[in-house]
Amino acid sequence: MLTRLLLLCCSLLFLLPALAQEGPAPTFLGTTGYFMPDLSRFPQVDPTTLALPRQPVTREDYINFLRPLAQGFERGQKRGIYGPRHALPALAVYAYDFDTANGDQNKLAACHALAAGIKITLRDYKATLDQQIKDQGGTYSFEGGYLCATHFREMRKRGDMSAEDEAFAKDLLLMLRRYQFAWSPNDGLWRGQQHRSQAQGINHLLCATLYPDELDAPKWKEYGEKVWGDWFNFRDVGINDINYFMGSVERIMIEAELLGRAEAFTDPLVQSFLWKRLLYETTPDGAVPPYGAHLGYNSHAGHRILALELLGKYTRDGRYRWVANRLFNYAMARGGFSPGHQNARAISEESVALASLFCDDTVAPVEPDGGSQLLIRKEVLRLTNEEAKQMFPDAGGVDCNMYTSQREMPSKLAFRAGWNSGDQFMLVELFPRHDPLNPTAIIGFERYASVFAMPTYEKYVSRENMVKIEDLSGEATFCGNPDWPGRKELPTGYQGMEVTVPEFGDDERVSFARVQVTNYMGFKATQERDFLFVKNGPVLVRDETTFDDTFKARLGPIWNTQNIAPVQGANWVNTWFSGHWFQNCFLYSNPPWDLLVYHAPQADRQLTVRGRWEGSEVDVPYVTQYAWEGDVTPGTRVQFTEVLLPHAPMLDASQLAGDIIVLKDDLGTSAAAVKSADGTVEFLIINPAKAALELGGNGLPPVKTAAAMAYLRFNADGTPDYQWTR
Repeated sequence: MLTRLLLLCCSLLFLLPALAQEGPAPTFLGTTGYFMPDLSRFPQVDPTTLALPRQPVTREDYINFLRPLAQGFERGQKRGIYGPRHALPALAVYAYDFDTANGDQNKLAACHALAAGIKITLRDYKATLDQQIKDQGGTYSFEGGYLCATHFREMRKRGDMSAEDEAFAKDLLLMLRRYQFAWSPNDGLWRGQQHRSQAQGINHLLCATLYPDELDAPKWKEYGEKVWGDWFNFRDVGINDINYFMGSVERIMIEAELLGRAEAFTDPLVQSFLWKRLLYETTPDGAVPPYGAHLGYNSHAGHRILALELLGKYTRDGRYRWVANRLFNYAMARGGFSPGHQNARAISEESVALASLFCDDTVAPVEPDGGSQLLIRKEVLRLTNEEAKQMFPDAGGVDCNMYTSQREMPSKLAFRAGWNSGDQFMLVELFPRHDPLNPTAIIGFERYASVFAMPTYEKYVSRENMVKIEDLSGEATFCGNPDWPGRKELPTGYQGMEVTVPEFGDDERVSFARVQVTNYMGFKATQERDFLFVKNGPVLVRDETTFDDTFKARLGPIWNTQNIAPVQGANWVNTWFSGHWFQNCFLYSNPPWDLLVYHAPQADRQLTVRGRWEGSEVDVPYVTQYAWEGDVTPGTRVQFTEVLLPHAPMLDASQLAGDIIVLKDDLGTSAAAVKSADGTVEFLIINPAKAALELGGNGLPPVKTAAAMAYLRFNADGTPDYQWTR
């Protein structure tokens, strides 16, 4: 396993001279090195060698992957509280081999033996529950009910549930309905969309459906329907992260499968709010960029395969299966699901087992729309204990004290060059209602399957690739409270920001968007961020901050990264990721490709590099910032212009940086030209002021435009190749 080298050698990088262009040289503040630069990556790389193999994925492919994980379960594996989950690969193999036996008695006998072993595992699980209930009055086993019900259903369908087994199943499911608690024994029945309340709800609905003659079955059904409505009435699940979101959605989608609730998948609004996100947040090469609480890069890919296979089955829409295929292809090409981290790997593998049970190979995969997408979701509401009690007076509580409104809000921008392997992809955070509260942040950025941006694990509040504001005088009005006593950092659950996307569009060669955020990061300021995303090319970003307060500020765009090249400029830095870790476990190596982060040079700006959290071990250890400091008053406007340029690995990117020419960096206008080695020139223009611009000269083709946005490409001889304006 690859390991990090702590506090070693990276400091040597910073002793090399920086290449000054305009303004002072970069300053390194409190940096802590975690990664040795791999010098073997710097010779030129043929990007075609980075393409990942693609092939159709069928139920048989899932089973071939799962079969080694099922070994031993025919003898019964005693796995305690994790038994229902760990036995899923065995259940998947059992069901597949039974369905394809074609009368082969030896094969069927092996299947029956495997079923008998699974039942031993489930009986051991129940013994563990009995002990937990005896010792603590209940159990946290949130997934036990629906996973056990899945085991029983699949064995029942194939004749492997005797009368004794059915009695055991009933006893187990009724026990889980009664004793599975949200936070502590006897804390009542909870409401909400999250994993705890949804687990209680499905336990009640399952028992009411399977055992309708039980005296209290109508009450169970009533409660279960209310909890189902806690998400379905809004057609969304209001959690803005990878981990808890997929944990909650797993319960919902398996409940829908077990109880035949096709509307969970087929309802048009559910698809537009909930399931569309799973399609378009996926990278062209089939990975899941993490954000919020997660388990590392590409975590929960198995959960997404499960959801997409269920969607394909119920909607007959081949787009869902096509993306599920890409997710599986990616994992197989990279050594599996989160290799090296036992828990993250296992939960994806177990979800793939469920996907193999539910998938439908008669649905032909169809490539989705390759354009960029503006994704939306419903608003999340943070409730106080008093508000939660008032909303649901009979409930034990509201899960996570979060609920949802019917208000539609921007969720993410998914900029995409296409679905070909190696195509460029950028994911931008927009959601201002659930932590980690990073609207305008670039939380995913890839080319040739190489990752340039990755948020660290953060359950509460983090700062990713966005403009950061700091109050240097202690005089800023923060979070709408002039007497705010704490540090100038957003509190968990802050609901003061509003986000709009007044401009968004997609063309054959370019995508664009404008994002506006009021009360940005809790300050009395409005942030405007413009994106001009050239497909498989450079990206121009314009940031403008308008203040409505008086204090001394430091602000500027930050870029969090894992490695920094030894040669840098006063206004640019070359970055890359070498690999991905989570909780000190190595997950994946990162294909060799770099990102040049280039800031329009200004004499009053300073490029700094600092350790992300001093004394903490993180997988994204460096923060770079191109910052301005000064006194702001109401009406003060500060603009930054950035060019993000993915490129082949190189130790010295100064020539590449020299081929970026900033043509305009005035308030309301950003324009840059990017020259390529073959002589072509690309003009990228963001001009919301719609100023009349005359650009070019000094060896560049002349350009005249007053368009709000423009992308123009010229051949080496100066003739136009492509022109787009808006």
